[in-house]
Amino acid sequence: MQPSITKSAMLNGLIMGVIFSINFLFSVSKVTTLIMFTNIIAILIVVWVYRITVKFRDNECEGFISYWRAFSYILYTFFFAALISSVVKFIYFQFINPAYLDSLYQETMKMLTSLKYPIDDAMEEQTKKMLKPASYTLIYIWLNAFMGLIVGLIMAGFIKKNKSIFEE
Repeated sequence: MQPSITKSAMLNGLIMGVIFSINFLFSVSKVTTLIMFTNIIAILIVVWVYRITVKFRDNECEGFISYWRAFSYILYTFFFAALISSVVKFIYFQFINPAYLDSLYQETMKMLTSLKYPIDDAMEEQTKKMLKPASYTLIYIWLNAFMGLIVGLIMAGFIKKNKSIFEE
């Protein structure tokens, strides 16, 4: 039996996408306790990914999984979660709090000025383009996928389990 990585990763990616979205909403809130709670959620995400990947290995792969298959499963799960959470982020930036990215732009310019970094018109325009809702959401997709890449590279080594030479 050949298990479907995509189907399982999509289901778990949906759940993780909701968790990513909640974590994002906590991070943009002005409540200090919620902002601090985002670090705990990040740790819980890593633990949960380990558990679902082991469950995938044991239930759908008959107890055995290669390093690259485990890595693929983790990466797919993070990618699907990134897609789900990107919808929430876009809605937040576009409709719920459109001033958020503008204030982020102002803070960025203040920081660059205080660091005496040379700012020209082209850089200012590029920063404005990057801090549009669609562009910023795409950046988040790549950041979440990159996080999945790093977690997958490390975690797959702990999850892999090859068949013994004595098993059929």
